[in-house]
Amino acid sequence: MDVVTALLTIRDSLRDNLTDPYVTAGGNARAAWIFSDEPLTSPKFPIIEVTKADNPSEILSFGCTDYWEQDTLFMNIWFKSKNGFKITVSGTEYVNTKLGEYYLGLIKKTLKAQHATLHDLGVGGLKAINTTKVEYDPVTQLYFGAVTMRVWFFHQD
Repeated sequence: MDVVTALLTIRDSLRDNLTDPYVTAGGNARAAWIFSDEPLTSPKFPIIEVTKADNPSEILSFGCTDYWEQDTLFMNIWFKSKNGFKITVSGTEYVNTKLGEYYLGLIKKTLKAQHATLHDLGVGGLKAINTTKVEYDPVTQLYFGAVTMRVWFFHQD
């Protein structure tokens, strides 16, 4: 596994296991609404973006034929939604800041539930490090917040 594969593995896990907010709001599923370092020319919000934050590594062993490293990948998983977009889940309406908080919690819960599958795909472990406050940008009219995740994996080069 490498950094790009780790980012794409997390992105794909979210794509496979999260319901598109448009479906929850009563609309049709979109072809893509969860991205990772992909050009977003005119995204239809809400979206999720998985971005690399940092990538330290630690050497575990030296040797001519045996050189193991543990890579740690810190990533931010952003949820972004336009002002006024709303969904209703089990009788509770989620809009703006509440919608952001709901999806940030759902991202953490979903990845935690997929831990065994992610491990089988090469992710040695994952941990939610932080969840930001949901902010509002009046210029773009976007509500946004992020979950910072730490993912680690091992490789031999």
